[in-house]
Amino acid sequence: MTQSLRQVWQYRGLIGNFANREIKGKYKGSLLGGAWALINPLATLATYSLVFGFILRFPTPTAGNGSLTSFPVYLFTALVVWNFFYAVTTSGMGALVGAGPLLRKIHFPPYAPVFGSALAVLNQTAIEFGLLFVVYLVVLNLSWTILMVPVLLLLLSAFALGLGLLLSIANARFRDVNYIVTVVLGLLFYASPIIYPITLVTDMYAAHPWLQVYEYNPITSFVEAFRDVLWHLRFPGLGRLAYLTVVSLGVLALGWTVFQRKSADVSEEL
Repeated sequence: MTQSLRQVWQYRGLIGNFANREIKGKYKGSLLGGAWALINPLATLATYSLVFGFILRFPTPTAGNGSLTSFPVYLFTALVVWNFFYAVTTSGMGALVGAGPLLRKIHFPPYAPVFGSALAVLNQTAIEFGLLFVVYLVVLNLSWTILMVPVLLLLLSAFALGLGLLLSIANARFRDVNYIVTVVLGLLFYASPIIYPITLVTDMYAAHPWLQVYEYNPITSFVEAFRDVLWHLRFPGLGRLAYLTVVSLGVLALGWTVFQRKSADVSEEL
């Protein structure tokens, strides 16, 4: 593992170049340019807030200050987490295929574009988290639990990057993977407590005990952990934190191992 970290650090400049290229090319040619990095999440937030906060009216748990029940803020907390996970996973999946023409001309580590895409997503995430923190400062008193955000974000990065490495190998061999993952992630979005409180599911445990597997969904645990430290102003719990640590590091180790073993063969097929 130490050798792998040294190898990645050795090519940090190349990884940064891939990240920079993706950031610059994302909104190239658009009139508003980088402003879309802020417009897109706000538009999504407005849409979901209207549908699920006003029309369908999902209940909103009271915040840690004992008075706030703002559905848009509650929703935005989970959307930022989901957007980061979704972007790192899907961009990583397509990064290897996208770098295929360059890999056939120049020799460089195949993981460089995958890591670069993850760094590019961090740029977008920084904007969204910055906006989220401003909102919380205005409407809710933050507590010491905000110090847990970098830890949770690091674990989420490891989990999403590990999946991205695995999917990039699978997508390079079978291009159908891209379409399958899109469908699966769409289902995962609604199978996680993003647009609704987790109590809508937990209240059915007594009648349907098998539903308790719902909480083993890592995205459920990540969303609830972020809501714990930001919305409820409480520590997410050692059990949940331990679970997220084991799952995140396990998926990252698996993704890295598979990628290192298979990327050389896949590169010839790109």
